Amino acid sequence: MDIVIITYQMLALFLLLVTGYIAYKTHVTNDGAIRNLTSLVLNVSLPAQILVSFLSNRGKVSNLTLLEVTGISLFCYLVYFLVAAVFLAVTRAPKKQWGTYTFMLIFGNVGFMGYPVIQAVFGIEAMIYAVIFNVIFSFVVYSLGIVLIGGKKAGKFNPRLLINTPMVVAVISLGLFFTSVPLPEYLTDALNYLGNLTTPLAMMILGGTIAKMKLKELFDDWRVYVFTVFRLVLMPIAVLVAMNLLHEQQYLIRGTAVVLAATPVATNATMLAIQYDGDVQLVSKGIFFSTVLSVVSIPIVAMFL
Repeated sequence: MDIVIITYQMLALFLLLVTGYIAYKTHVTNDGAIRNLTSLVLNVSLPAQILVSFLSNRGKVSNLTLLEVTGISLFCYLVYFLVAAVFLAVTRAPKKQWGTYTFMLIFGNVGFMGYPVIQAVFGIEAMIYAVIFNVIFSFVVYSLGIVLIGGKKAGKFNPRLLINTPMVVAVISLGLFFTSVPLPEYLTDALNYLGNLTTPLAMMILGGTIAKMKLKELFDDWRVYVFTVFRLVLMPIAVLVAMNLLHEQQYLIRGTAVVLAATPVATNATMLAIQYDGDVQLVSKGIFFSTVLSVVSIPIVAMFL
């Protein structure tokens, strides 16, 4: 386990955010560009990344292990909800913010940041577990997640929200995962190139969104500080306790679950808040603080595994 590599990865993602911030402040991007880039990521690069994640890991784990890790991932979401409920009770957050805070607590950056961090901490052999966790993430975030973050739609289930590009691609990818249907190498290469756009674009979108806010607005809500502690410290502790309750003995599975729980808020929270008229400012604060402080917190969590 190389803590230096992990720290460098955190710093690299933060620099991408800073790049997006500077690009907006210097008028290289603007509100229209941010919205268009959001649409590009959600409908092109992210679906490509999901598909490649499935295809590149076919045949590497047994069906039994797949089911086990899937069950653990679903159980983790129950833990996330319990932690979110405690946060709402402790901070007495305004009701209009319940959905946004719950979203930010249960959906970590398990893809954009999770993949490189898991590889740095545990090696390439743990990547398949991160992929499975990300698959469950895709199904939950583009169904329940949209309901939570969707502004006026919060708390109202709308089946039409389930029909979106990442969700459809996740279903197709799951079918391909269990089959031996080959895809041409040039097609998988093209998908890989597109998927690689996701992380830098998502972080730059976040940087541009933060650039639109007045500096004092980032520091004017004490609940965001408490939230950051819950997201980066209490969440991985809660998941570690859950792994002990499940008597999970496989080190890589346990470690993957705990480290992914320690990731900052999912960067697609900003994009979804923009697209579904959510609380973009609160989301931006949550991502900003959790991403910046994760540069320190994730290496510390990794040290205790």
